Amino acid sequence: MIADSNYTPAEDFLGFIAKPTPQLRSTLEHQQSMLPRHEFKELLAWVSSAFDKYTAKLMEFRPGVARGTALHQMMDRELLAAEKLPVTCRAGCSGCCHYEVEITQDEAEILKAIVQQGYPLDRQRLDEQAARERQGVEWKRILHPQNRCVFLGAAGGCQIYENRPSICRKHLVQSPAYACTTPGASVAPVQVLMAEILLSAAASLERTSTGSLPKMLHTALQGARRPSVPSYAIE
Repeated sequence: MIADSNYTPAEDFLGFIAKPTPQLRSTLEHQQSMLPRHEFKELLAWVSSAFDKYTAKLMEFRPGVARGTALHQMMDRELLAAEKLPVTCRAGCSGCCHYEVEITQDEAEILKAIVQQGYPLDRQRLDEQAARERQGVEWKRILHPQNRCVFLGAAGGCQIYENRPSICRKHLVQSPAYACTTPGASVAPVQVLMAEILLSAAASLERTSTGSLPKMLHTALQGARRPSVPSYAIE
């Protein structure tokens, strides 16, 4: 806790964002402890402006596949800032593909479209994962086979890489890959503030929801009938 009479809890200074990402909250809390009060206020004003810009941009697209695809394109542009960093993530390391990750409703529609096109989804594993409590103990089992993402290939590669969720796109580390699956190891994540603001905007849109990938996909598939879906390349 910061012993400062000017300290304001993150829940208060991020009140203009309905669903800020944990990374955005922790980054701003750190900046609040480091910056003079007036500079922190300027930073918050900038974050608020960027949040409003992204919200307005996302609202230009129809909810579902169109808006989810637009989100991914914007996320990729923001992540260009990390291109020159010594990122250690490589195809096949796949430790993070065993985590419980959260996606937006729009991204769930993209995944549903891929499944409806014929992706060989392991429905039993999806149902088992979807039935778990949020942050349940099952997800703490490091590299357990039943924790594998339903879109993870046998060789450890993402089978829908071009359509992977935003949280997968922005989850980059500079620490050795083994650290991601080693209890107590120090992990050095890449922090791109604009990417966190963008994802916070997508999660905070009115009449949308977020949740774990298995739960969101399971729900989307349950409500599916005979939709017309776009073509996606499955690697």
